[in-house]
Amino acid sequence: MIPVLLGLLALWAPAPASAEPGLSGAGVAIRRNLIAGGGGSAAGAGLALDSAVAEAGISTLTCASAQVFPGLMHEISQPGSITSITAVSKDTGSLELSWPSPGRDGFQGDVLAGHWRIDASSDPAHVFAPTTYQTEFATTTAPGATQYYTLTGLLANTTYYTRIYLADARKFFAETSAPSDESTWSRLPASPLFSGVFGTSVTISWVLPADGAEGYLVKGSSTNFGLLTPGGVVVTSQTPSGLAVTLTVTGLAPDTTYYFSLGSLNWQSQGNFNTVMSTVTRRLVVLPIEGLAVATDDLGRRLTLTWSNPDFPERAGVTILLSTNPITSGPADGTAYPPGTVLADGAVVRSSASAASYLETGLTLDVTGYFSLYSRNVANVFSVAVSTFVVLDLPPMAPAGLAGALNAEGSSITLSWSQVGSNLDGSGFQVPAAPIPFELNRFEIYRATGIFRPNWEYVGSAPASAAVYVASVPTPGAVSYYKVVSRDGFPSGWTDSAMAVDTLGDIYALGADQVTRLRIPAAAAGFLQPSGNPSGKPLLVRVDERPEDLGGRVVQSVSFDPVSSPGNEAAPLPAASSPFDIALHYDTAGGQVVAGAPRPRSQAANPLAPAVSADEASDWLTAYYVEGKSAAKVFGRVDPLAQTVQVQAPYLGNYQIRATARAQGFSFDASGVSNRAITPDGNGLNDTVVFTFSNPQDSAVSGRIYDVRGRFVADLAPGPVAGASLVWDGKANGAVVPRGVYIYQIRAEGRTYNGTVVVIR
Repeated sequence: MIPVLLGLLALWAPAPASAEPGLSGAGVAIRRNLIAGGGGSAAGAGLALDSAVAEAGISTLTCASAQVFPGLMHEISQPGSITSITAVSKDTGSLELSWPSPGRDGFQGDVLAGHWRIDASSDPAHVFAPTTYQTEFATTTAPGATQYYTLTGLLANTTYYTRIYLADARKFFAETSAPSDESTWSRLPASPLFSGVFGTSVTISWVLPADGAEGYLVKGSSTNFGLLTPGGVVVTSQTPSGLAVTLTVTGLAPDTTYYFSLGSLNWQSQGNFNTVMSTVTRRLVVLPIEGLAVATDDLGRRLTLTWSNPDFPERAGVTILLSTNPITSGPADGTAYPPGTVLADGAVVRSSASAASYLETGLTLDVTGYFSLYSRNVANVFSVAVSTFVVLDLPPMAPAGLAGALNAEGSSITLSWSQVGSNLDGSGFQVPAAPIPFELNRFEIYRATGIFRPNWEYVGSAPASAAVYVASVPTPGAVSYYKVVSRDGFPSGWTDSAMAVDTLGDIYALGADQVTRLRIPAAAAGFLQPSGNPSGKPLLVRVDERPEDLGGRVVQSVSFDPVSSPGNEAAPLPAASSPFDIALHYDTAGGQVVAGAPRPRSQAANPLAPAVSADEASDWLTAYYVEGKSAAKVFGRVDPLAQTVQVQAPYLGNYQIRATARAQGFSFDASGVSNRAITPDGNGLNDTVVFTFSNPQDSAVSGRIYDVRGRFVADLAPGPVAGASLVWDGKANGAVVPRGVYIYQIRAEGRTYNGTVVVIR
């Protein structure tokens, strides 16, 4: 503490010339051991007093040009500073402050007949000093004693800055004080009321109070904060600003009485709370979904659920459970179930979104999937379940390796096929050698008397383990047609497209329109058996329309694709020893040939140019064999009554009908050459070149092969399409010719057509 000199008899003043000898010099220190009445003098530049009281009789003290006259001098420390000020209670217009007393001498010694000075201001720039104060009052206090004082007449929701100073009996005050910045309470929100009462929440509204607030807080209790019964959960909710006039408290239980206290907050988040209000939350009603529907994509192993969501308070979403067993437990109210949660019975939460549809992917064929859907609200209270179950299924693959053998009397035919071990898409059964009924249940045999839009009649069935069936022939000598259909245990009626065999041993593959077809002569049908093709597996031929090719000049596009069983995998084949008979169907509408089925939408999407009249189809429609980006004209015979273009060709693959003007006489061009290079090595692949032409008059046609020097090599032989093709096998006089370029020459109706082919060895 800074010592203070008391009781000086005179202020510093110039010493008179006749002054008595005294203390003088650069500095003088008066110590406790100075004895009253002592004389003498000392020199010094300044005066320092000890922290304790001492008295000395001084005759004369001279320091520089100042003089202290003889008399009694006192020495004392000022009281200590206030170290902390707290608000022990407050209201909208008052602050009750509390602080510990310091000592008379710093922190020691009682203060007798002292004084307190208190200064408070709401201005943060206010300058505080012991000499500036709002109130002063006497005190007698001991160090550490707790003091109290209440500031009144204050503004609500206002921060007041306060300093407190202590003086001793001589009114020497402490130089400083600890700061205090306490806020009064905000005034209560006016006119509070329940503006919304729901099952799990309530909304309270009010009018902003005078002087404003920093925010608002609502407390809720189901036991009136413990007054009714001990305990009870207290829920709270707070606004983000003092400008809000509504507040919603969530997480409540339905059909329950709650007590609420609304308070306003000052900047210190201290609340001034209103009278308790009460209300009863609504009895909760969570309505189940409506109109649940299922759309399956069995090939894609997926399904889509759709439904409609009824309206009810605090609707949050729909929880979807999936299991391979019946769902027994279901979700528990009040619990959140994120996707992926596994319930006690093994059901898995697949979704909890607030949507009206759901896509499930990656399902397993022939395994039952059980779905339960629950509406829920924001408190995770669930409705009753709306459930369904789904089994995705593909029909078994049609029997491959089909064959038929007529008995000697012609009264019965023995149908044979290879065992089926996979689904339509080639995916294998769980145990291919022992399929379950959901995979393969039986074989059904059907018979027809014609192959153009056949009327199939059920003949009988064979067990799933069978590979042979003997069927009667109703009219020996007449051609009958038979097909063997694979069926599983589902009553849907969906089956794979089965091939057919007639009593002559010819095999047929039919298109979906039951007009487009492939006939494999009995002499060429051996490739369907495992021993007759490179894959070593039984084969069947699929007939697939290609609508993506239609439009422009393309009237129809169909692929005849051999696939192996099981697996449904593409099987490459050599050229057939006997040509296949192919019938391509075309459609008409309004007297015009149309691209695809005669539907307005198809016509708009696939316009045909040039337009072809149905009556002129024979003059305009031509068949093409398409391989990649190349297309070979194979002509074909147009049947306007059946609306087909019939082709004889040795190859399977993609065939198209195109709108192209046909010549009335013999016609040939380079598009009729099956391949420009041959490898006559006898492996059955690319051993020959076929020249196909149009010969509507059945004119005499001849062809020869020459080498590049013009020397004769070989004559062309009749090709696989009788009367409309020639073929060369890369030989001369039975021996394979040397590699190189060769010239072909075709003559008919006085015209000659030339071109080249290459022999590669």
